[in-house]
Amino acid sequence: MESLSPGLGVIEILDNLVTMSSSDKNPTKGPDSQVENSNSDPWLDSTLTLRSELKFDSRWEGETTFVVIEDPVRSKYFQVGEREYRFIALIDGQRTAREIVILLNSSNESQDPTVTTQLAIEVSQWLVQTNLTYGKEFDNSQRLNLQAGRISRQKIMAWINPISCKFRIFNPNRLLSKIQPYFQWVFSVWFFAIWCTIGVYSAVQLYHHWDQLSVASTGILSGFSWIWLLIIWVLLKLIHESAHGIACRKYGGEVPEAGILLILFTPMAYVNVTSMWRFTNRWHRMAVSSAGMYVELFISFIAIIIWTKSDGLAANIAFNIFIMSSLTTILFNANPLMRFDGYFLLSDFLNIPNLYSKGAKWFGDRTLCLLFGLVKTPNICKPKERRAVAVYGCLAFFWKISISLSLIIGAGVLFDGLGLFLSVLGVTLWFGLPIYRTLKPLLGVNSQRPIRLLRTALSLSVLLGLGTLLFTALKAPAIKSAPAIIQFSNETFLRADAAGFIKKILVSDGEQVRKGQPLIVLENPQISNEVTALSRLIKESEVQYRIYRKQGQRSLALAEQNKQRELKTQLAEKKAVAEGLKIFAPLDGFIFQRDLESRLGSFAHRGDEILTIAPLNTKEVVVSIDQRDLDSIRNSLGEPIKIVMPGLPVFQSLLSRINPRASTHSTHPSLCAHANGPLPVRPVTENDNKIGDPKFEFLAPRFNAFIELAPDQSSVLHSGQRGRAIFPTGEQSLGSYLYIAASEWLECKIEFATQNAVF
Repeated sequence: MESLSPGLGVIEILDNLVTMSSSDKNPTKGPDSQVENSNSDPWLDSTLTLRSELKFDSRWEGETTFVVIEDPVRSKYFQVGEREYRFIALIDGQRTAREIVILLNSSNESQDPTVTTQLAIEVSQWLVQTNLTYGKEFDNSQRLNLQAGRISRQKIMAWINPISCKFRIFNPNRLLSKIQPYFQWVFSVWFFAIWCTIGVYSAVQLYHHWDQLSVASTGILSGFSWIWLLIIWVLLKLIHESAHGIACRKYGGEVPEAGILLILFTPMAYVNVTSMWRFTNRWHRMAVSSAGMYVELFISFIAIIIWTKSDGLAANIAFNIFIMSSLTTILFNANPLMRFDGYFLLSDFLNIPNLYSKGAKWFGDRTLCLLFGLVKTPNICKPKERRAVAVYGCLAFFWKISISLSLIIGAGVLFDGLGLFLSVLGVTLWFGLPIYRTLKPLLGVNSQRPIRLLRTALSLSVLLGLGTLLFTALKAPAIKSAPAIIQFSNETFLRADAAGFIKKILVSDGEQVRKGQPLIVLENPQISNEVTALSRLIKESEVQYRIYRKQGQRSLALAEQNKQRELKTQLAEKKAVAEGLKIFAPLDGFIFQRDLESRLGSFAHRGDEILTIAPLNTKEVVVSIDQRDLDSIRNSLGEPIKIVMPGLPVFQSLLSRINPRASTHSTHPSLCAHANGPLPVRPVTENDNKIGDPKFEFLAPRFNAFIELAPDQSSVLHSGQRGRAIFPTGEQSLGSYLYIAASEWLECKIEFATQNAVF
């Protein structure tokens, strides 16, 4: 079994451990092989020779005895049953298969005379097909050349496949041999006890800091944190792969290969620990498979403890390490439906070699029987394995389909025009070619399993009908949803009537106030000085007026009187301006102004917005609409829209208006990702960011739609409460709806992961 460990901290071992046991009455044969029961079968008269470099190792699992054949040249392993091995052991290049059967069944040492000619034919075909033997009767050079050409084509396809390709870098065996003695203590019993103790303690700490965890995870993939994540990723993968290699060396295996695997141009590491299939103890094999997860989880335990005990940069780095070493391990490595660490643990635990290939073979055979009416292949696996293989085969198939479709959609979303090409290529490589290879031997002239045309036509008609129903007749739920926020309607913006410094703030955000209540006091020494100066000038003018009256200078007294009148007018104006330095509540309502306290001592120009006040129980729902959904929600104008708020029953209210202009500015910060909201944002550059403008903006412009609320609805909702609005869309097929929904979901996830906001 060839073993590869790709780099999400995952270990993928390609199933080349071919099993041939006595319970398998129809073992794997080449496409050109044909079993004949006649005693004149040429396979019975063939003379085979085993390759001299092959190694044989007997194994016992419970009451089962089998032999593992190692091909060290190709790093492949094969498993055969006891009867098959007795036949293979007598192959010497001189005896024919017929002579070996006669010898086995006539020997006094043989207690089980069941090595039949049929079994000899099947084993001979299998040995030739797997290149474990050679013989004069077969054109081995041509067969090997054909196989070499097939392997070469597979390598070329692996290199040119842009969605998934592998590159070998170096042989790490010598390096691991040097460092293995210094780190093998990691797999000791006493360290496992420490591992469990620290794991329990970190779980307790995580439980007590669960609320902080959700806050800390906001923006984990944003801003410059991706640099830390990349560094942490590389280091963790080196540790992960090294753990696999060290464990393999500890139990006597070799690690001849290490390299990089690219999935959607994302680099992942792998190591080849195929030699672990030499181990007679399956628990040692399980230790090698789980070594990477074992070490990474221990690192995550330490990281979560550091995160709970520190702050600042150290806490951020520790949290990133915790996420990368635990989340990826649980989601990818431990998943048994992919041929990564978890799969091999499950396969060894159930003691079912080639669980993945057996499950795929079972599912494929049953599918072909269902679609084309083929006769079921008997005894694909042992009787005690059949139920587990059947369940695993079904689950693994549908999981593989979902992963493949996700990668194909992801390629289309990530790379725009190139993504269409990558998607078509992915469909061809992952679906087209396997279907072609499966159907080709069935449709040939010399097909050994002829299809039933009537059954095939019926099956294809049913599939075509289902596809037609999916994309035409079956309609999707004609609804969509968008993030919504509760805000006050009929808001009144209180502005400064005079320029001045904010001296006193008498209210706070969210406070309920009464009409006429003082809210803000500003201070402007210049206005105060002007009022004082005008008052003094008026008094001086009054004195001068009396003097002119006593002197009988009526014309001068009249002029002074006019001057007093002008000064009093100016004084009244200045006093009105001075009164504007105090801001009072014009109505009963709520004050809401974010970061109000931070404005204390700042300067406000005349006309600047200082506060916002809204009447009681006059709230509305503001829905942030994607540009692609604008036409759909326009059709709902004046119609009731469903609103879903966490912890409250679903309610309806009228869609009153839609802002005709899109904006990248958020209506409320809680809608944004940096405030744990659903919409990704990016920081506004210093050149674009003006005083009073938000520091973050949406990645794409969005429209605001407004939904009126009745007084009884408004009274139970709070400003800033977040939910979703559900609105109808145009009719579309269920198939297109599912594709668009998956594409939009994946695009949203990718936007979150690639946004440039620094939170």
